[in-house]
Amino acid sequence: MHLFLFTTRCIIEFTIICCLCLGVRLAIHLADLPKDPELPFPLILERGELPIVTRNALHTYYFYNEEPMGFEYELVKTLADKLELTLTVTIVEDLASMEAYLAEGKAAIAIPGSPAAEKALSRATNPYMHMEYTIIVHRSNLSIRSLADMAGMKVHIPAGSDARHLLWDLQEDGFPIEIIEQNECGEELFHKVALREIDITIIPGHMARRYQRYYPQAVPAFSLGKPAPFAWLVHPQAHKLRYTINLFFDQIQKDGTFETLYAHHYGDLDLFDYVDLMRFHRRLESRLPRYQELFETYAEKYGFDWRLIVAQAYQESHLNPWARSHADARGLMQLMARTARSLGVTNIHDPAQNIEAGIRYLKKLHDLFSQAEEPHRTYIALGAYNVGQGHMFDARNLARQFNLDPNRWYNMEKTLPLLEQKKYYKDATYGYSRGSEPVKYLRKILLYYDILRHKSLLESRNLPPE
Repeated sequence: MHLFLFTTRCIIEFTIICCLCLGVRLAIHLADLPKDPELPFPLILERGELPIVTRNALHTYYFYNEEPMGFEYELVKTLADKLELTLTVTIVEDLASMEAYLAEGKAAIAIPGSPAAEKALSRATNPYMHMEYTIIVHRSNLSIRSLADMAGMKVHIPAGSDARHLLWDLQEDGFPIEIIEQNECGEELFHKVALREIDITIIPGHMARRYQRYYPQAVPAFSLGKPAPFAWLVHPQAHKLRYTINLFFDQIQKDGTFETLYAHHYGDLDLFDYVDLMRFHRRLESRLPRYQELFETYAEKYGFDWRLIVAQAYQESHLNPWARSHADARGLMQLMARTARSLGVTNIHDPAQNIEAGIRYLKKLHDLFSQAEEPHRTYIALGAYNVGQGHMFDARNLARQFNLDPNRWYNMEKTLPLLEQKKYYKDATYGYSRGSEPVKYLRKILLYYDILRHKSLLESRNLPPE
């Protein structure tokens, strides 16, 4: 009996000693493991700061007139504002650097601004949009209109582009195609297609349609593969942060915020007239230099971006100081004689007087609609420049009748055209109006303005490769 108790006691003590030894070894092992670098969501809220890492590119994040811009920036800024966090942005050159920032806990979110690779989906948020890859060719290359037409050809893509996975799949299926990865961004390759230096490149569709404005000689030929997901990346263990972002994406899809942001950056990309754009690019070289200093001087005096005023003047007169409309508006800014006299213009065809008076008149309209926030205030002022402030007041009154905010331009886009219908204009203070005209007018101005801004960004080297 005593021997049994002694043996049992020895076994128990030995087991306890073994467990203690294993516990010590496990503790030492865990202590030697690298610390989890995840930036936990509670700590983000406690610090009041949302650190992100992204690229300096047209579609993600860039500065214009010392203000941060870009579709992805505005999207994540909306998230930060909703969470009442201060957004801090770090710029890197490639996806590998973004992943390193996440791994080291230096950033909470990585925003590639390109389709998520299949290997990244396990640590990505839910997609916020899908976009097809588009084959880009020179507009004269009518022979490439389907995948079969690309057999045996070279396709140039940016090094590391997720499009390579799509092309690799084609190669594995036996399709004869040569893939050439280059250390150039999608825009540079798009430009090379326009210059006929290469035959084909492939980039997401919304980017292609935007680049087409800047290089009209290159065109989207057809889409390749199924729509690819765009998502943000977070640390694999950042479950609460991923959940919060996914919830945010759901909310902005439902309340229209995403649609508004997307429309602001990409909504008018289908507004493309090859002849008009080629003429615009030529006249930027041939006509603008004569008047650019005047535009810069007077736009600065009245608080406008001179490029916006140039875009307006081009829409008005094609930068022709002798232009005269069917309504007898004249000069670069197409002033009516009565308006010109009220603004003290003595020679309506004098570029300096015409530009100064036109911008001063736009400034008066801008002051008149002070209830609206930017950019809606400027858009409404430009619309009133075209259609008259009285008709703009009528359109704003219609907006109120439909319970729409009259200080949002997209609501004016809905109500201005109604002034062409008798049931709406018969009770309007200023009567019938060609209300569709200011809507088209502003769309064209914003198209030209986008091209001018992009040109300035390239010239100032503030838009490095994506």
